[in-house]
Amino acid sequence: MSVVIPTYNAAGTVKAAIESVLAQTYRDFEVVVIDDGSTDPTENVVREFGPRVRYFKQRNQGVSSARNAGIAQSRGEYLAFLDSDDLWLPEKLAEEVPLLEADPKLGLVYCDWAVVSGEIVLQNSYLKDLPAASGYVFDDLIQSGFILTSGVVVRRACLDDVGDFDKSLAIAQDYDLWLRISYKWRIQLVDQCLFTKRSLDGSLSSDLTKTALERIALFQKTLRDLPGMTTRSRRLVRRQLALNYWDVGYDRFDGFSFQEARKSFLTSLMYDWTSVKSLAYLAATYLPTSLVRAVRTVKRANP
Repeated sequence: MSVVIPTYNAAGTVKAAIESVLAQTYRDFEVVVIDDGSTDPTENVVREFGPRVRYFKQRNQGVSSARNAGIAQSRGEYLAFLDSDDLWLPEKLAEEVPLLEADPKLGLVYCDWAVVSGEIVLQNSYLKDLPAASGYVFDDLIQSGFILTSGVVVRRACLDDVGDFDKSLAIAQDYDLWLRISYKWRIQLVDQCLFTKRSLDGSLSSDLTKTALERIALFQKTLRDLPGMTTRSRRLVRRQLALNYWDVGYDRFDGFSFQEARKSFLTSLMYDWTSVKSLAYLAATYLPTSLVRAVRTVKRANP
Protein backbone atom coordinates (compact mmCIF):
# COMPACT_ATOMS: atom_id res chain seq x y z
CA MET A 1 0.00 0.00 0.00
CA SER A 2 1.48 3.37 -1.07
CA VAL A 3 0.41 6.87 -0.07
CA VAL A 4 1.38 9.57 -2.58
CA ILE A 5 1.53 13.19 -1.41
CA PRO A 6 2.23 15.84 -4.08
CA THR A 7 3.36 19.13 -2.61
CA TYR A 8 4.40 22.59 -3.72
CA ASN A 9 5.40 25.43 -1.38
CA ALA A 10 3.38 23.82 1.41
CA ALA A 11 5.78 24.14 4.34
CA GLY A 12 2.92 25.40 6.50
CA THR A 13 0.59 22.44 5.90
CA VAL A 14 2.51 19.38 4.69
CA LYS A 15 3.72 18.38 8.17
CA ALA A 16 0.17 17.96 9.47
CA ALA A 17 -0.81 16.07 6.30
CA ILE A 18 2.04 13.57 6.73
CA GLU A 19 1.31 13.20 10.45
CA SER A 20 -2.30 12.30 9.61
CA VAL A 21 -0.97 9.48 7.42
CA LEU A 22 1.48 8.21 10.01
CA ALA A 23 -1.38 8.15 12.55
CA GLN A 24 -3.39 5.62 10.51
CA THR A 25 -4.65 2.55 12.35
CA TYR A 26 -3.92 0.54 9.18
CA ARG A 27 -0.13 0.22 9.28
CA ASP A 28 1.06 -1.58 6.12
CA PHE A 29 1.95 1.36 3.89
CA GLU A 30 4.76 3.53 2.58
CA VAL A 31 4.65 7.33 2.21
CA VAL A 32 5.98 8.94 -0.98
CA VAL A 33 6.20 12.73 -1.13
CA ILE A 34 6.81 14.38 -4.50
CA ASP A 35 7.98 17.97 -4.15
CA ASP A 36 7.00 19.79 -7.34
CA GLY A 37 9.84 22.32 -7.25
CA SER A 38 9.10 24.11 -3.98
CA THR A 39 11.04 27.29 -3.24
CA ASP A 40 10.00 27.50 0.43
CA PRO A 41 11.21 25.24 3.32
CA THR A 42 8.94 22.32 2.27
CA GLU A 43 11.95 20.01 1.76
CA ASN A 44 13.29 20.70 5.27
CA VAL A 45 9.88 20.00 6.81
CA VAL A 46 9.48 16.67 4.99
CA ARG A 47 13.02 15.48 5.67
CA GLU A 48 12.41 15.88 9.41
CA PHE A 49 10.38 12.65 9.20
CA GLY A 50 13.51 10.73 8.17
CA PRO A 51 13.21 7.25 6.61
CA ARG A 52 9.49 7.00 7.41
CA VAL A 53 8.85 9.17 4.34
CA ARG A 54 10.42 8.74 0.89
CA TYR A 55 11.08 12.21 -0.51
CA PHE A 56 11.65 13.13 -4.17
CA LYS A 57 11.97 16.55 -5.73
CA GLN A 58 11.36 17.53 -9.35
CA ARG A 59 11.21 20.78 -11.28
CA ASN A 60 7.83 22.45 -11.15
CA GLN A 61 5.50 20.68 -13.61
CA GLY A 62 2.09 20.72 -11.93
CA VAL A 63 0.13 18.44 -9.64
CA SER A 64 -0.64 15.79 -12.28
CA SER A 65 3.05 15.34 -13.04
CA ALA A 66 3.80 15.12 -9.31
CA ARG A 67 1.11 12.49 -8.73
CA ASN A 68 2.29 10.48 -11.73
CA ALA A 69 5.87 10.66 -10.42
CA GLY A 70 4.59 9.35 -7.09
CA ILE A 71 2.84 6.47 -8.82
CA ALA A 72 6.09 5.62 -10.65
CA GLN A 73 8.16 5.74 -7.44
CA SER A 74 5.65 3.79 -5.33
CA ARG A 75 5.74 0.06 -4.74
CA GLY A 76 2.32 -0.86 -3.37
CA GLU A 77 -0.49 -2.88 -4.92
CA TYR A 78 -2.87 -0.11 -3.89
CA LEU A 79 -2.36 3.67 -4.05
CA ALA A 80 -3.90 6.47 -2.04
CA PHE A 81 -3.44 10.18 -2.71
CA LEU A 82 -3.40 12.99 -0.18
CA ASP A 83 -3.12 16.66 -1.07
CA SER A 84 -0.67 18.41 1.22
CA ASP A 85 -3.29 20.75 2.69
CA ASP A 86 -5.78 17.98 3.54
CA LEU A 87 -5.94 15.72 6.61
CA TRP A 88 -6.95 12.06 6.96
CA LEU A 89 -8.85 10.68 9.91
CA PRO A 90 -6.94 7.80 11.61
CA GLU A 91 -9.30 5.08 10.34
CA LYS A 92 -9.30 6.21 6.70
CA LEU A 93 -7.14 3.45 5.22
CA ALA A 94 -8.54 0.81 7.59
CA GLU A 95 -12.04 1.45 6.22
CA GLU A 96 -11.04 1.48 2.53
CA VAL A 97 -8.17 -0.93 1.85
CA PRO A 98 -9.94 -4.12 3.04
CA LEU A 99 -12.69 -3.54 0.47
CA LEU A 100 -10.13 -3.72 -2.35
CA GLU A 101 -8.43 -6.72 -0.76
CA ALA A 102 -11.75 -8.58 -0.60
CA ASP A 103 -12.86 -7.95 -4.19
CA PRO A 104 -10.35 -8.10 -7.06
CA LYS A 105 -12.93 -6.70 -9.48
CA LEU A 106 -13.23 -3.49 -7.48
CA GLY A 107 -11.02 -0.78 -8.97
CA LEU A 108 -11.43 2.18 -6.63
CA VAL A 109 -12.79 3.04 -3.19
CA TYR A 110 -13.67 6.57 -2.10
CA CYS A 111 -15.23 8.30 0.89
CA ASP A 112 -17.08 11.40 2.05
CA TRP A 113 -15.28 14.42 3.53
CA ALA A 114 -15.75 17.50 5.68
CA VAL A 115 -14.79 21.03 4.64
CA VAL A 116 -13.22 23.49 7.09
CA SER A 117 -11.89 27.02 6.94
CA GLY A 118 -9.54 27.67 9.83
CA GLU A 119 -11.42 26.45 12.91
CA ILE A 120 -14.82 26.78 11.25
CA VAL A 121 -16.55 23.66 9.88
CA LEU A 122 -18.23 24.71 6.64
CA GLN A 123 -19.68 21.28 5.80
CA ASN A 124 -19.80 18.16 7.96
CA SER A 125 -20.57 16.00 4.93
CA TYR A 126 -19.80 17.24 1.42
CA LEU A 127 -21.56 14.29 -0.25
CA LYS A 128 -24.74 14.59 1.80
CA ASP A 129 -26.63 16.31 -1.03
CA LEU A 130 -24.81 14.70 -3.96
CA PRO A 131 -25.80 11.47 -5.76
CA ALA A 132 -22.69 9.55 -4.71
CA ALA A 133 -22.96 5.89 -5.66
CA SER A 134 -21.28 2.49 -5.82
CA GLY A 135 -20.99 -0.07 -8.61
CA TYR A 136 -20.70 0.80 -12.28
CA VAL A 137 -21.31 4.51 -11.80
CA PHE A 138 -20.03 6.03 -15.04
CA ASP A 139 -23.34 7.70 -15.89
CA ASP A 140 -23.74 9.00 -12.32
CA LEU A 141 -20.23 10.43 -12.34
CA ILE A 142 -20.78 12.22 -15.65
CA GLN A 143 -23.58 14.19 -14.01
CA SER A 144 -21.84 14.97 -10.73
CA GLY A 145 -18.18 14.91 -9.72
CA PHE A 146 -18.58 13.27 -6.32
CA ILE A 147 -15.05 11.84 -5.90
CA LEU A 148 -12.20 13.88 -4.39
CA THR A 149 -8.61 12.75 -4.76
CA SER A 150 -7.69 12.76 -1.07
CA GLY A 151 -10.51 10.28 -0.40
CA VAL A 152 -9.43 7.66 -2.93
CA VAL A 153 -7.65 4.33 -2.72
CA VAL A 154 -7.15 2.77 -6.17
CA ARG A 155 -5.86 -0.59 -7.33
CA ARG A 156 -2.54 -0.31 -9.25
CA ALA A 157 -3.84 -2.78 -11.85
CA CYS A 158 -6.68 -0.33 -12.47
CA LEU A 159 -4.19 2.46 -13.30
CA ASP A 160 -2.21 0.06 -15.46
CA ASP A 161 -5.44 -0.54 -17.35
CA VAL A 162 -6.72 3.03 -17.89
CA GLY A 163 -3.59 5.19 -17.47
CA ASP A 164 -2.64 7.82 -14.92
CA PHE A 165 -3.38 11.57 -14.50
CA ASP A 166 -3.63 13.61 -17.72
CA LYS A 167 -1.06 16.41 -17.51
CA SER A 168 -2.85 18.42 -20.21
CA LEU A 169 -5.72 19.14 -17.79
CA ALA A 170 -4.98 21.78 -15.17
CA ILE A 171 -8.09 21.45 -12.97
CA ALA A 172 -10.13 18.40 -14.00
CA GLN A 173 -7.31 15.84 -14.23
CA ASP A 174 -8.67 13.87 -11.27
CA TYR A 175 -12.26 13.93 -12.58
CA ASP A 176 -10.94 12.67 -15.93
CA LEU A 177 -9.20 9.73 -14.27
CA TRP A 178 -12.24 8.75 -12.19
CA LEU A 179 -14.39 8.80 -15.34
CA ARG A 180 -11.93 6.54 -17.16
CA ILE A 181 -11.86 4.16 -14.21
CA SER A 182 -15.63 4.08 -13.72
CA TYR A 183 -16.11 3.40 -17.44
CA LYS A 184 -14.45 -0.03 -17.00
CA TRP A 185 -14.32 -0.82 -13.28
CA ARG A 186 -16.68 -0.98 -10.33
CA ILE A 187 -16.09 1.54 -7.55
CA GLN A 188 -17.24 1.57 -3.92
CA LEU A 189 -18.33 4.39 -1.62
CA VAL A 190 -17.45 4.28 2.07
CA ASP A 191 -20.25 6.44 3.40
CA GLN A 192 -18.20 8.11 6.13
CA CYS A 193 -16.30 11.40 6.34
CA LEU A 194 -12.74 10.09 6.50
CA PHE A 195 -10.78 13.22 5.65
CA THR A 196 -10.90 16.98 6.02
CA LYS A 197 -10.59 19.39 3.11
CA ARG A 198 -9.04 22.66 4.25
CA SER A 199 -10.45 25.59 2.31
CA LEU A 200 -8.48 28.79 2.78
CA ASP A 201 -11.13 31.01 1.18
CA GLY A 202 -14.13 29.09 2.44
CA SER A 203 -14.92 27.65 -1.00
CA LEU A 204 -13.89 24.67 -3.09
CA SER A 205 -14.38 26.69 -6.30
CA SER A 206 -12.66 29.84 -7.48
CA ASP A 207 -12.75 30.91 -11.14
CA LEU A 208 -16.02 29.42 -12.39
CA THR A 209 -15.38 30.28 -16.04
CA LYS A 210 -11.95 28.68 -15.93
CA THR A 211 -13.51 25.61 -14.37
CA ALA A 212 -16.22 25.49 -17.06
CA LEU A 213 -13.62 25.70 -19.84
CA GLU A 214 -11.67 22.87 -18.21
CA ARG A 215 -14.82 20.78 -17.94
CA ILE A 216 -15.47 21.42 -21.64
CA ALA A 217 -12.00 20.08 -22.48
CA LEU A 218 -12.65 17.09 -20.19
CA PHE A 219 -15.99 16.12 -21.72
CA GLN A 220 -14.78 16.67 -25.27
CA LYS A 221 -11.96 14.28 -24.45
CA THR A 222 -14.48 11.81 -23.01
CA LEU A 223 -16.47 11.82 -26.24
CA ARG A 224 -13.30 11.39 -28.26
CA ASP A 225 -11.51 8.74 -26.21
CA LEU A 226 -14.44 6.54 -25.11
CA PRO A 227 -16.20 5.83 -28.42
CA GLY A 228 -17.95 2.74 -27.07
CA MET A 229 -20.23 4.68 -24.73
CA THR A 230 -23.93 3.86 -24.66
CA THR A 231 -26.39 6.25 -26.27
CA ARG A 232 -27.48 7.40 -22.81
CA SER A 233 -23.92 8.05 -21.67
CA ARG A 234 -23.16 10.03 -24.80
CA ARG A 235 -26.32 12.08 -24.31
CA LEU A 236 -25.33 12.83 -20.70
CA VAL A 237 -21.84 13.96 -21.77
CA ARG A 238 -23.34 16.22 -24.43
CA ARG A 239 -25.64 17.73 -21.82
CA GLN A 240 -22.66 18.51 -19.60
CA LEU A 241 -20.97 20.20 -22.55
CA ALA A 242 -24.13 22.25 -23.13
CA LEU A 243 -24.28 23.29 -19.46
CA ASN A 244 -20.64 24.32 -19.33
CA TYR A 245 -20.83 26.28 -22.58
CA TRP A 246 -23.84 28.07 -21.08
CA ASP A 247 -21.77 28.95 -18.00
CA VAL A 248 -19.07 30.46 -20.20
CA GLY A 249 -21.67 32.30 -22.28
CA TYR A 250 -23.40 33.70 -19.20
CA ASP A 251 -20.11 35.02 -17.82
CA ARG A 252 -19.37 36.75 -21.11
CA PHE A 253 -22.94 38.07 -21.31
CA ASP A 254 -22.60 39.40 -17.76
CA GLY A 255 -19.53 41.29 -18.94
CA PHE A 256 -21.45 42.68 -21.95
CA SER A 257 -19.27 40.75 -24.42
CA PHE A 258 -22.36 39.86 -26.42
CA GLN A 259 -20.61 38.55 -29.53
CA GLU A 260 -18.48 36.11 -27.54
CA ALA A 261 -21.49 35.14 -25.41
CA ARG A 262 -23.48 34.44 -28.55
CA LYS A 263 -20.86 31.96 -29.75
CA SER A 264 -20.99 30.09 -26.44
CA PHE A 265 -24.80 29.95 -26.37
CA LEU A 266 -24.88 28.69 -29.96
CA THR A 267 -22.37 25.96 -29.08
CA SER A 268 -24.43 25.07 -26.02
CA LEU A 269 -27.46 24.62 -28.29
CA MET A 270 -25.42 22.48 -30.66
CA TYR A 271 -24.99 19.97 -27.81
CA ASP A 272 -28.52 20.37 -26.43
CA TRP A 273 -31.00 22.17 -28.68
CA THR A 274 -33.76 21.84 -26.05
CA SER A 275 -32.05 24.24 -23.60
CA VAL A 276 -34.57 27.03 -23.01
CA LYS A 277 -32.11 29.20 -21.10
CA SER A 278 -29.52 29.01 -23.88
CA LEU A 279 -32.19 30.05 -26.39
CA ALA A 280 -33.32 32.90 -24.14
CA TYR A 281 -29.85 34.26 -23.54
CA LEU A 282 -28.91 33.83 -27.18
CA ALA A 283 -31.87 36.07 -28.07
CA ALA A 284 -30.79 38.56 -25.39
CA THR A 285 -27.37 38.96 -27.02
CA TYR A 286 -29.12 40.74 -29.91
CA LEU A 287 -30.67 43.36 -27.62
CA PRO A 288 -29.15 46.85 -27.27
CA THR A 289 -26.61 47.03 -24.47
CA SER A 290 -28.48 49.97 -22.95
CA LEU A 291 -31.64 47.88 -22.64
CA VAL A 292 -29.79 44.99 -21.00
CA ARG A 293 -28.21 47.40 -18.50
CA ALA A 294 -31.64 48.89 -17.72
CA VAL A 295 -33.24 45.48 -17.16
CA ARG A 296 -30.36 44.44 -14.93
CA THR A 297 -30.68 47.62 -12.87
CA VAL A 298 -34.40 46.98 -12.35
CA LYS A 299 -33.78 43.35 -11.31
CA ARG A 300 -31.12 44.34 -8.81
CA ALA A 301 -33.41 46.99 -7.34
CA ASN A 302 -36.23 44.43 -7.04
CA PRO A 303 -34.61 41.09 -6.19
